[in-house]
Amino acid sequence: MRNGPATDWLQQESPARGGWDLDAAPGQRLLGLYVLIAVPLLGIAVRLMHLQTVQQAAYVSPFFQTRASTDELPARQGRILAADGTVLADDVYTYDLLVHYRWLEEPIDRHWLRGKAWERLARSDRRRTALVVGEEQAVRARREQLWQNLSQLTGRSREELQTAAREVQIRVERIWEAVNERRQQQQVASRAAAPLPDVRQSTVWRQWWESWRAELTSPPERFSDEPVVVREQEEYHVLLTGISADIADEIAAAPARYPGVKTEVRMRRVYPHRDLAAHLLGSRTPLRPDDPPIPGLHPGDPVGRGGLERQYDEVLRGRPGKVRHIINRQGEVVSTEIIREPQHGSDVVLTLDLPLQRRAEQLLDAALSTVPQREDLPETDAAPPESPPVGGCLIALDVQTGAVLAAACAPRFDANLLIVPDSTRWAAVVADPRKPLFPRVTRMALPPGSVFKAVTAAALLESGMVHPEQTIPCRGFLDRPDQHRCLVFRHFGVGHGDVALADALARSCNVYFFHHARRMGPKPLADWAMWFGFGQPTGLDVPGEAAGSLPQPGHPSAGTPRRWHVGDTLGLAIGQSTLSATPLQVARMMAAIANGGALVKPQLVAAGGPTTVDDPFASDVRPVFAYPDPEPIAGLHPETLAAIRTGLERVVEDSQGTGYRTVRLDAVAIAGKTGTAEAGGGRPDHAWFAGYAPADHPRVAFAVVLEHGGSGGKTAGPIAREFVRTLVETGLIGTDRTVAGP
Repeated sequence: MRNGPATDWLQQESPARGGWDLDAAPGQRLLGLYVLIAVPLLGIAVRLMHLQTVQQAAYVSPFFQTRASTDELPARQGRILAADGTVLADDVYTYDLLVHYRWLEEPIDRHWLRGKAWERLARSDRRRTALVVGEEQAVRARREQLWQNLSQLTGRSREELQTAAREVQIRVERIWEAVNERRQQQQVASRAAAPLPDVRQSTVWRQWWESWRAELTSPPERFSDEPVVVREQEEYHVLLTGISADIADEIAAAPARYPGVKTEVRMRRVYPHRDLAAHLLGSRTPLRPDDPPIPGLHPGDPVGRGGLERQYDEVLRGRPGKVRHIINRQGEVVSTEIIREPQHGSDVVLTLDLPLQRRAEQLLDAALSTVPQREDLPETDAAPPESPPVGGCLIALDVQTGAVLAAACAPRFDANLLIVPDSTRWAAVVADPRKPLFPRVTRMALPPGSVFKAVTAAALLESGMVHPEQTIPCRGFLDRPDQHRCLVFRHFGVGHGDVALADALARSCNVYFFHHARRMGPKPLADWAMWFGFGQPTGLDVPGEAAGSLPQPGHPSAGTPRRWHVGDTLGLAIGQSTLSATPLQVARMMAAIANGGALVKPQLVAAGGPTTVDDPFASDVRPVFAYPDPEPIAGLHPETLAAIRTGLERVVEDSQGTGYRTVRLDAVAIAGKTGTAEAGGGRPDHAWFAGYAPADHPRVAFAVVLEHGGSGGKTAGPIAREFVRTLVETGLIGTDRTVAGP
């Protein structure tokens, strides 16, 4: 039997044929099997060792990788100070409270929650489900406690904080949805455009090889149901603005109590006195992306938007510092390092006298809240005012240097509205028909009326056709009793009688100036108006100054009639026609008469101070600004000025002067001229008074104007008187009095 213990069949199957008997060498068979298994395992082991040693950092580092982010440290912009050092514009530190998106997101992102739990566990414990779940509960509890801590610290209710958090989350989710929707559209488009493989020209083995190679060498394709994470989901977001420094310090001192919370400091421009000189100061706000580019500035950098903030932008501008943040993979700040300290801007000191400026604004505010009294003797054919003046302006200049001591206007607005808008208050300002945003100091140009007669007097005297003592008979009208009349004729049917130059100025006799201007002609009148600075900006160091309008006979322009008539000359002689002037121009005219015939250049920034150094960003440097030298008016003789000054003094000091009852002060002599300028269209007249004080030793020239204020002597005059009284009370002028004779 073949299966017996001894058989011939075994001997017959011996390897007599030669070759290798597998059963005869079982050890070799096992060795071959071992090699077949061990070699792939050895390759895998070598690869694992290579990954754990050589390439470990490349694979592990992304989980611990940090990135550096550079931010700017805001620099304080230079301050704007009044003459006495009072701060009119300043930068203050404001703090914003920011919360990381994952700490405010509802519901909690499960991947972030698992990652936070793993951070609190050792590597060996991360596979223990019970421990992981416990740590996740602890993270949830910390989130709940965080809202309570923030509510206690900030004084805001939890509902208010979470409402702000929901607004942040809604904004981020919209971004996330837009990004993922766009990504899905791109995936669909790319799949539709991908070429199909040509199976007809490929063998089965070739197709298998291409598929296998693609699986090993191509990165895995993200499925459409795997949404991407947008940057905003890993960043901090502003939850509260304008928190106090104490709150910011508490958050910085106790990071464990406020996880996922940080604060950021920024500068904000403030105007402590709100509407005081608001039009002069302008505003300073961050540069917007849609603004015209400015060399050296980036969106978000502060830039002057108007007024002094714009004029002296480069002086006030600070140089921001730089700080570097180290941020971990979760977007949380690990460390902070200051690379460059901020360099603060230079301060600018103004010539404005703060008490004088405040008093001037108070006087204008009071005038704009009062309906002018109806007069028994209106000065023009216009309807008397039935409502308060629309607006007003008061300018005061140093007659020698042009330093602006006061530049008030009304109505005004709170300059802080341009920095921190309030929709309700802003709507009220915009809807105000008096236009409080209009910068009347620099942009308002109105007919000057009879205050311009001082220029007409200079033209008449310098022409040589008129002597100051020469008289003419005034019968109340020039040629016809229904036109070109004096006020006294309109109401009493009589004239001023024989009048010389001083009488004509004191009593505002129109006929005197009509008569001589017609004889002289329009050109000398227009020339002297130009030489006194009309029709051109004064050069005030605030951008956007209006030039007014000066008609020029023989030179058609926007301010000149197409055909020049005698009536245009007569109107120009008394400050009408198409002539318009700004309060600055009128005040400068009075300063020229007061200082001996030199045009000053109004200046708001004070002269003096330490010399600047080369570094424009040095924080301890105050620039030097010098007053421009006055420009003498060529051809204007002292005798002419003396005659005009006598007439201007008599306007106030003579009992028949138009300013005697409303302007005269016992403490100090005032010289000036009233003006009632026709506005046309049946609207109330514009009220003017311009002059200087003291009359005998002038130091301050001023101009007051009220839009549609009525009579110059009766509405603008009292404001001028109270303003001069303030000049005396503040010590800017003395009380020595020398009264001009009649």
